[in-house]
Amino acid sequence: MKPVYSILATLIIGIGLGLFISRWWGGEESLSAAERLQAMQSFSNCSTDGTSVAYTCSMHPSLERGEAGQCPACGMKMIEKRLLPQHRPELVHLSKGEATLAHVQTQRVRPVSRVQRQIHLSGKLAAQENRIKEQVAGLPGRIEAFYVEATGTYVQKGQPIASIYSKDLISSVEILTQGNSSASIMRAARNNLKSWNLDISVLREFDFKSGDYRKPITIHADFGGYVLDRKVKAGSYTANAHMGVPTTLYTIADLSELWAVFEVYEDDLAWVEKGQRVQFEVAAYPGRSFAGHVSFVSPVVDPISRTVEIRVDVPNPDGLLKPDLLAEATLSAKVATSKTGIAVPKSAVLWTGPRSLVYVRDTSYQQPIYHPRTLTLGPALGDYYLVERGLVTGEQVVVNGAFALDAAAQLDGKKSMMNRPAPHPDIVAGQVYAGSAGENPHSER
Repeated sequence: MKPVYSILATLIIGIGLGLFISRWWGGEESLSAAERLQAMQSFSNCSTDGTSVAYTCSMHPSLERGEAGQCPACGMKMIEKRLLPQHRPELVHLSKGEATLAHVQTQRVRPVSRVQRQIHLSGKLAAQENRIKEQVAGLPGRIEAFYVEATGTYVQKGQPIASIYSKDLISSVEILTQGNSSASIMRAARNNLKSWNLDISVLREFDFKSGDYRKPITIHADFGGYVLDRKVKAGSYTANAHMGVPTTLYTIADLSELWAVFEVYEDDLAWVEKGQRVQFEVAAYPGRSFAGHVSFVSPVVDPISRTVEIRVDVPNPDGLLKPDLLAEATLSAKVATSKTGIAVPKSAVLWTGPRSLVYVRDTSYQQPIYHPRTLTLGPALGDYYLVERGLVTGEQVVVNGAFALDAAAQLDGKKSMMNRPAPHPDIVAGQVYAGSAGENPHSER
């Protein structure tokens, strides 16, 4: 029996010696889980008065103490309790897994340098309305000969265009030549010549001495250009200007300068203004580019196509361009309304009537934390909106999954797209917003 007692005694002595050595060698590192929990509870039970700042651990929120330091459980830096997302109603908190399932993606806001947009337009060429004229006969009578043979004929100003026999003209010429009428009749005869666009020198064309003065008289073109529409022919009668509207012989247009008429969608209207240069091409001359400047922007919107008509003055000295040719144009537009020079993707913007907002990542936290931000937007820039107020360079905006964040905020009873009040006056572009690392310099990282 002595050997058995001897073995038991040796084992007991060895176990005791081992515990003593481990305690002495490992120190605090050998604390049991229960002892660690007791240490953590000692911190969580530390009381802080209502006026002091409470610090806690984002990984162990049950721990709380009155001064900054490191978490005794994990060694992380403790932060102010009021900065935790669950204590801030304006913040939306998602776990990394939830953010992944919601496909939440962010994009950093960067300044937009030389904001410019290429707008593609379709339209056609047209004669300028102020260069389209009507050539009237003026002189009442019968057209003996008409020298404008066809539509499209080029007529120079001052060239003969028709020969008209007018008995009214002959009567007036007789009165003025004989000179034996009263002053009022003589005055009426001179007024007739003036209303017929004739000079007193027309008297020289009539030979009263020989008696052969009953003949037609030639009239000349008042304008130069191309005949667009021929109204009369030889043998037609022209109306008396005193009895009605003078007879129009033809319509003529000066095509040395044309209009290029394009339709601009209302979404692109903010990029168009008078004086802008527009380049365009026509199918008649492949590879050749023509250019002009915007001279007119229509004040009304077509209610069906939702477009606005613009006109571009196009020089046409060589006559290559023709009215009604189809044109494809490119307008290089630069924005002049943006004050911040930054843009946000359209996918990031949530609309609630006239108000628009985005969700911004709060980089004060390692976890995905976001808050809504109301914006003032400028004109559209392709897939982006220019931002006039509400964002600053460097902030991270949610470009995908914003609806999921807003739904999470509504489920948690927090401020969201549907119930967010008007923004505080301090929440404007270029000013801080308590919520992100760059906006809140006092946030603990």
